[in-house]
Amino acid sequence: MKPSLETIAEKAGVSIATVSRTLNDRAGVNADTRERVLAIARDMGYMPNAAAKGLATSRTYTLGLIMYDRAPQQPICNFPDETMLGVDHEAREHGYHIITTFVNQGMMQDALRVPIIGQQRTDGVILVGPELKASFIIQLHSSNIPFVLVDNLLNETRSDAILCDNVAGSYSITRHLIAAHDLHNLAFFSGPADWLSSRERCQGYENALGEVGAEARVVYMEDTTMQTGYRAMYEALERFPDLEGVIAVNDATAFGAIRACKEQGLRVPDDVAVVGFDNVGWAPLHDPPLTTVRISWREIGIQAARRLIDRIDRDAPASFQLRIGTELMVRQSCGCSPDDQDEAGSMPAASR
Repeated sequence: MKPSLETIAEKAGVSIATVSRTLNDRAGVNADTRERVLAIARDMGYMPNAAAKGLATSRTYTLGLIMYDRAPQQPICNFPDETMLGVDHEAREHGYHIITTFVNQGMMQDALRVPIIGQQRTDGVILVGPELKASFIIQLHSSNIPFVLVDNLLNETRSDAILCDNVAGSYSITRHLIAAHDLHNLAFFSGPADWLSSRERCQGYENALGEVGAEARVVYMEDTTMQTGYRAMYEALERFPDLEGVIAVNDATAFGAIRACKEQGLRVPDDVAVVGFDNVGWAPLHDPPLTTVRISWREIGIQAARRLIDRIDRDAPASFQLRIGTELMVRQSCGCSPDDQDEAGSMPAASR
């Protein structure tokens, strides 16, 4: 049974609010206090020590891959498959096996509800996706289980993370709409503001607009699916009558936005340009073919497994972050012709 926040606070000599902020990776706690609270939480069994003790005393040569259970909502995504392939390839190179599991909101309340953790079946875990809550990740941190984050990052607590260069990718595609098509009235369709990828891709969009003195227009969505993109497009058309283009946080929301445009009798890209982020398999086959940003998810998976195995083998401290570059994939949804695509092809995301 996990200790209460009150018990941890009393032992650490701090307020309950300080403990809560620490265990949820929130700002407002200095580094020394944060480390003391985490150490006490670990010693008191905030995450029961049995799991960590089992990992420390016996090797399974198995890595865990944990993702959020959202498959029914998001069928259009390269993210899980490509990442898993990269992790599996690198793990096999080092004699490791992979166990993949999905968690829901309830399981994230207590990490021991995840069987591969509670049953001590892995030497370490890779946590994939922005939906995984900071409080869930902190439980693993408090138990000394080696882990690496993918497409996620703790704001206040040191951790290993492998990420794509979201800011540069979003900057590049926004800059393309401005420079190649002279579009300035552009909206950004963002996922939840507490998701790292949403924040960083919005930042790239805002950086590009700031260079030309254009106004940022952000539409927030509760998720990043075709359905939320569809609804966001209706909201954007109502809020911004002079809308010239949309930068969607991912391809699924871009597809939903294009569908909404067609229902409203708007031509893409003649009336409104729509671009995405991810380069899913459907992107070049869509009508119109989607201009987007390619992410090397397989390489991200390879690097995540490589770093986790290094953590396990060398007990290296958690402070490693790696950003993998992106590519701009020019197609017709932005206003480029097929000939423009042939000439431009794909190009590295521009540096700011």
